Amino acid sequence: MENRTKHLFLKTLCLGAGLCIATATQAQDDRPLIEPDVTPVPVTEALIDTENFEIGAFVGVLNIEDFESSLLYGGKLTYHLSESFFFEAGVGFAEGGETSFEKLAGNVEVLTDSERDYSYYNINLGYNVLPGEAFLTENYAFNTNFYLIAGAGATDFAGDTRFTLNAGAGYQVLLTDSVAVHLGVRQHYYRIDVLGAEKTSMNTEVSTGLSVFF
Repeated sequence: MENRTKHLFLKTLCLGAGLCIATATQAQDDRPLIEPDVTPVPVTEALIDTENFEIGAFVGVLNIEDFESSLLYGGKLTYHLSESFFFEAGVGFAEGGETSFEKLAGNVEVLTDSERDYSYYNINLGYNVLPGEAFLTENYAFNTNFYLIAGAGATDFAGDTRFTLNAGAGYQVLLTDSVAVHLGVRQHYYRIDVLGAEKTSMNTEVSTGLSVFF
């Protein structure tokens, strides 16, 4: 009886040792034959500060329908509701040129010099559609946002104040944690009757600007 017990104990011990050796061998076989020596490269990227307000200035070109294109400049104040939505208040200044009729007629003036002064102000809602990154080098990246924006306001032009709708898109690049550059295109819509029948004027704005978070 004692010999049988020893025999069973030795048999169980050998079986357990065999399983351990088989498991260890299989684990070694699962390892790749070549282990690449890859060292993760840290990437430094500009992030938006915790501040929700952003103030900036811009310059560009405004195509005033029937009154040529003009230099445009202005400023913006933005409040970020979340990572996706933001409110923006903007103001811009330009100057209307001559119409085709004025150029052909010679001394005829449709508007006085003061009436050619163009200014607008608006309040808009923006939505960040495609947040992403732009890599300057392998070790440095800029956070970016492609956004859509639309809103309403007023335009002072041709001796009158006109209710104005605007809509467009923009691209934001964060240069540092608190400084960003913007590129934008917008359309401004208002009703005007200076040259005869009342119509909807569509004025295209293309601008670039710099802003600071605070």
